[in-house]
Amino acid sequence: MRVQPRAAISVVVLIAYIVVVTTVWAANGIDYETVGDSADNVVAGIVVPVALGAILLIATTTWLGWWRPALFEHRRVGGRWLLAVPILLVASATGTLLSGDLGSLAAGHLLWLAVGVLLVGFSEELLCRGLGLVGFRGSLSEGWVWFSSCLAFGLLHAVNALFGQSAGATVVQIALAFVAGTAFYVIRRSTGVLVWCMLLHAFWDFSSVSADASGADTSSPWLLLTPLQYVAYVLAFVGLWRMLRPTSTGTEAPPASRAA
Repeated sequence: MRVQPRAAISVVVLIAYIVVVTTVWAANGIDYETVGDSADNVVAGIVVPVALGAILLIATTTWLGWWRPALFEHRRVGGRWLLAVPILLVASATGTLLSGDLGSLAAGHLLWLAVGVLLVGFSEELLCRGLGLVGFRGSLSEGWVWFSSCLAFGLLHAVNALFGQSAGATVVQIALAFVAGTAFYVIRRSTGVLVWCMLLHAFWDFSSVSADASGADTSSPWLLLTPLQYVAYVLAFVGLWRMLRPTSTGTEAPPASRAA
């Protein structure tokens, strides 16, 4: 690695990303509550600002020389049973997706939405569970690495209050993002690669935004799948406890400086 990992670097990158995305979002004038309602809104409110943020992250990761430790764990920990976490989250997101009416959305709308959520999945995972973990591991114990990366992921969503989301809804979103961040952290460590988190993140966002945009049927039987996310979160916290407890094999991830 070109630059020795430090927590301060991850914090600076997080702030820089937020500044870039929120500045462009504000300039485009898109309300958070309607960001997925049309192809134009998706492009202006998701694709353009997040693409610029992604460029910043790609350039930063390349300059730091952190690509390998950002994308790959030194070793997998946690056991095969933790594969239930992403499987349950996919099932939950599928229920949300099928409760909507994708056929009512134009092909261009769906295409831009797919591009947008892929950018979000790539950028937010690289930022929080890629560069975030590398930097925090350079300064903190693994327990604090988990907490700090999930806190960063939660606070990343706080800016939605600036673009039309109510304060109460934003607080709830921050808390849920912290919990979801724990699941993504566990998925990264148990699979050994960040790309699964990126893809799951993108699918989750696609299902929720498309369902909202197409008018989800609140009586749809597919919604019976959505509570599976809470089972996944419980399993994730059990897996987290096993990963971080002092007697667990592979409790502490190796310093990022040696993970490359």
